[in-house]
Amino acid sequence: MNIFRLMTIGFTVFFTISTLAAKEEGSGTGTVAEVINVGSYTYIQLSEQGVWIATSHLSATVGDKIEYKGGMVMKNFYSKTLDRKFDSVIFVQLAKQMGENIDPHQHGMKKREGHGTDNMVSQRSTSVHVPKPGEIPPLGDGKTIAVVMADAIQLNDQSVRLRARVIKISQNIMGKNWITLQDGTGITPNDKLIATSTELVSPGDLVIASGVIRNHVDIGSGYKYPVLLEHTKFTKSKGAP
Repeated sequence: MNIFRLMTIGFTVFFTISTLAAKEEGSGTGTVAEVINVGSYTYIQLSEQGVWIATSHLSATVGDKIEYKGGMVMKNFYSKTLDRKFDSVIFVQLAKQMGENIDPHQHGMKKREGHGTDNMVSQRSTSVHVPKPGEIPPLGDGKTIAVVMADAIQLNDQSVRLRARVIKISQNIMGKNWITLQDGTGITPNDKLIATSTELVSPGDLVIASGVIRNHVDIGSGYKYPVLLEHTKFTKSKGAP
């Protein structure tokens, strides 16, 4: 494996995993002031307040008008590939030329060089309704996300079940799907739980998730998570107790 492929794969993993835990930003538009292409990805500086975004490869030139959605901001981000530090970069799941029609489920999906289609990495996110407090009834024999986050140390290595809505999915990262769940309990940032699974669900699904709680998970390369729900299995739920 050559150095370029290592850098590309490393950026792919960073791009997809880091968005799971970063601060979420809203949609935006802007005028392209600078473009830097790195393998299958593009850094774009927007003239409006000097904002930088990073996305899957996008053909853009200075002066183009673009719009983006589903952003996660990374403060004091250092790119090893560029040997450059950014005050902040918004890693976005969808970016396009103003007025261009594009399927958001396809944008962001990239085939790694030298790998088959089973090793594709994609981000799946739609406009999902975030559940309000009390909207999703908890399982009688299960937990809520608020309880899991509060009692993570005591629950470490224990199996739990909970009912929640699928908010976001990042597919096939390190052989797993990374699925963000919310159930209307907890206070930011402890109102979300990331589940890892070989199964695949869809954004917006109401599910019963069963898995093993892991506390203070270090997956290497500086990526750490306070709580994960691992080896997760999903069943669809109608919301009834």
